[in-house]
Amino acid sequence: MSTPVRRDADNAPQERAAQNGPEPVQGNDRENPRRPHTTTWRRLPIATATLPLLLATPALAQQLPTTTSPAPTTVAVTIYRAPYRPARGAMNLRNLDGYALVTETRRVKLPKGRAVLRFEGVAGGIIPVSAVIDGLPGGTVEKNRDARLLSPAALVDGTLGNRVTLRRTDRATGTSREEPATIVSGPVGGVVLRTANGVEALGCSGLPESLRYARVPAGLAAKPVLSVTTDSPSSRTVTVRLSYLASGFDWSASYVGTLAGDRLNLFAWTTLANSNAEGFADAEVQVVAGRLNRERIAPIEAAATRLQLRCYPLGTTTSDLRERRFKPAAPFATIEASGEDIVVTGMRLQAPAPMPAPPAPPAPPAPENLGDLKLYRLPGRTTVAAQGQKQVALLRQDSVRYARLYRRRIPVGQPLDAAAVDIVLRVKNEKADGLGIALPAGTTALYAPRGETALLVGTGTMTDRAEGETLLIAAGRSRQVLVSQTRLDDRSARLSVTNARNVAVDVELPLGWPNSGARGDGLTTIDGIPTWRTTLPPGATATLDYRF
Repeated sequence: MSTPVRRDADNAPQERAAQNGPEPVQGNDRENPRRPHTTTWRRLPIATATLPLLLATPALAQQLPTTTSPAPTTVAVTIYRAPYRPARGAMNLRNLDGYALVTETRRVKLPKGRAVLRFEGVAGGIIPVSAVIDGLPGGTVEKNRDARLLSPAALVDGTLGNRVTLRRTDRATGTSREEPATIVSGPVGGVVLRTANGVEALGCSGLPESLRYARVPAGLAAKPVLSVTTDSPSSRTVTVRLSYLASGFDWSASYVGTLAGDRLNLFAWTTLANSNAEGFADAEVQVVAGRLNRERIAPIEAAATRLQLRCYPLGTTTSDLRERRFKPAAPFATIEASGEDIVVTGMRLQAPAPMPAPPAPPAPPAPENLGDLKLYRLPGRTTVAAQGQKQVALLRQDSVRYARLYRRRIPVGQPLDAAAVDIVLRVKNEKADGLGIALPAGTTALYAPRGETALLVGTGTMTDRAEGETLLIAAGRSRQVLVSQTRLDDRSARLSVTNARNVAVDVELPLGWPNSGARGDGLTTIDGIPTWRTTLPPGATATLDYRF
């Protein structure tokens, strides 16, 4: 194919311009009398013809065929707990510092050639750079995380400058009327509309108002989407495994111990927390105990901010008056506290009989080694609910041997006057004592049977305990075993402990913390802390002098 080019006999720059592309038609010679009447024809270089194709490449990339995977066929969730949350600290769904490894299996149908594969329903806290996709015959060319989720604010943001329908309802008559409007600005700071009556703010007329949209703006998705570009050698249906890290998860352990004579039945719940708006139904769930070295990564922010409509004044003339609360003449119950006793009186309603305890679930599998960490597989499948928490059985060990101790941590050299001591159950985490299993950190609650019911006797916390270590379970506080301390001089003190019970008791008094410098006859080192251990007969008193 040849293209005509007008050549000036004495103008070389015109020829060089023709080599860079076709020159527009110049009209007749009367429009440019200085041009000569001689015209020649010349073939352009091949590179000129490819220029339109290069310019069209981005447009073609946006028109790739798209395949959508709406949901996984199977899913597994491995939750890592927040590394710095204390064992007693409650999990806050608004700020969960743990994370999860989500592994999904999906069946997708791929066209031949390059195409876009959209994974819908991934966790909103997904970290896109962590996504690993196995099973694509053409591999992954590109990954994208679409943060434009369908919401009232996103609808306004995507419809700026376009027509919508404004619906208003009269409070008195309940009659609704509709009128066309154009969104002028929003959603930050409110929504401004242009109607037949002028420019006004949405929600400021004093009437119930709503907007109706003709269509969903392009690019908005009802679920979080991870999209990848792939290049398949042929059209086929494949099984794809998608794995990614996501923030907004956490878990904690809660131990429930029940005394059975000189043995302890120990049961543990795990609480799963998910702050994402997406849940994972019928999932295989694992939890990991231990602390990984992980840098915090901020989640992807939503493309549009939250829609807030504020107008003033609205409401009635009494909206801002303080609400007056009336005390009922005859309360159903009165709680009277005196010292350490709490008495409930004046009950009008008879409390129902306690429900019988449900049968114990089957024992979960033993924990597995994950390097220096421990992985616990929850039995069966469970649902990690969206924006919620749930409890699942973690482990169960019956008939565990324990020893009852009276214990208090003593500040080195500081005076004490008849201070109460804590009651704890010392348990050796060994198979010979009925345990011998890695225990993650968590809270403890100890119950003692009384007839057909069980009463709470103490609550506490414990840290991660490996096999072979010792754990302490809180069992209340005693005012019948008292400890006192007096200073003898600048570098010595005297401890005194008294047993007012009618049975012998084992007492354990750690002095300060590791490297506290306390020393003396009768002290032994337990967990790196100088400790005085003694057994007191009924009504007996013992003393210890030590230096520091």
